[in-house]
Amino acid sequence: MTQTQLIRRHPDSSIDVDFYRTRATSLRGQAKRDATTLRCAGVLAMVGALAVVFLVLLVAVAPMHAHSARPSPSSTPITQGAVL
Repeated sequence: MTQTQLIRRHPDSSIDVDFYRTRATSLRGQAKRDATTLRCAGVLAMVGALAVVFLVLLVAVAPMHAHSARPSPSSTPITQGAVL
């Protein structure tokens, strides 16, 4: 089962190397663009994951600080009749 390949040739039957060189350059450029896009997508996903972790930690730690910042009712002196 032999298949013939269509090879682009010049009128003098020599192979059109410039055609294949241009095609390879185009495909290489596309591969570089795809790799850059994938790399950027990975970085954005990592930044998003870190942001979610940071927000979860911030929400978990915030109630602890809210209780320590307010004075307890028993520690505040009661002043009756004080004029300010």
